[in-house]
Amino acid sequence: MNKLVSGFFVFSLFFTTGLVSGSEELPTNWQLLVGYGESHPGWGDTQERVETRDLILRHERPQNRIRGQGWYRNRRSLQIELPLHLLKQPKEPPMAGIYFNACWTFLPNTRYQPYLLAGGGPLYTNAEIPGTSSKLKGAYQAAGGVKIHLQETEISIEYRYHHVSNGGIQKPNDPLNSGKLLIGFRLPF
Repeated sequence: MNKLVSGFFVFSLFFTTGLVSGSEELPTNWQLLVGYGESHPGWGDTQERVETRDLILRHERPQNRIRGQGWYRNRRSLQIELPLHLLKQPKEPPMAGIYFNACWTFLPNTRYQPYLLAGGGPLYTNAEIPGTSSKLKGAYQAAGGVKIHLQETEISIEYRYHHVSNGGIQKPNDPLNSGKLLIGFRLPF
């Protein structure tokens, strides 16, 4: 377990250093994402159907350098998310954690900007979901979405694959493989 945690932090430090360096000139932004998630029994080793209402505070820090040309023109950024997953089915205490994502935003025009992200992090819960154990879990995710710039604001629509398990530190360890649909609103600070 200690090797896993140490490896995660070393990887995070190494990976995010390149993303954050040189980004002092671009403004960072904050988003509030709200949405719905549902695990799918039979998807991988998932056994239980779990429904969540999701509330995620996201901080994004873009990198200065733009890569590519035409439709492939893109910019990387580092995202830090503070998720709160409220369990609707089964009725259990919420799950909360911190996620670190790498994001690639494509810049074909100024109004619509598709993006891809991948990341993960630790998740804590007191929820008693059958087949899962351990209060400390890990999550990883991959998502695709689009940012839509409207006059004075920005919204995003995103679909993500979300995996939660305890990494084998305790038995049983049935994972939760979920799909989440999220709508984000840029906050004015």
